[in-house]
Amino acid sequence: MALQCPECGAISHARSSFYEAPSIKRTYYQCKNLECSCTFTALESVDTIIARPNKVETKDETSSEQSEKSAHILGKYGAASRLSNRQQIPV
Repeated sequence: MALQCPECGAISHARSSFYEAPSIKRTYYQCKNLECSCTFTALESVDTIIARPNKVETKDETSSEQSEKSAHILGKYGAASRLSNRQQIPV
């Protein structure tokens, strides 16, 4: 994010930032104009929530559904995921 420098009007860029509260962030900016090099802070906060996400309730999966999914995932990469004889760990 970039802001105009309050001193000369040139573009300034964000150097660092941290959250002061869950919805308030303080950002340190520095002017890109080498003759100015003004350093300043700005606060960014949540003003209005326009739309909230829809919360969808999920069903609890049974153990049979989970085992089917894990079996499908285990075979996903086939023989390419197995170690060759040279790559085997000595016992």
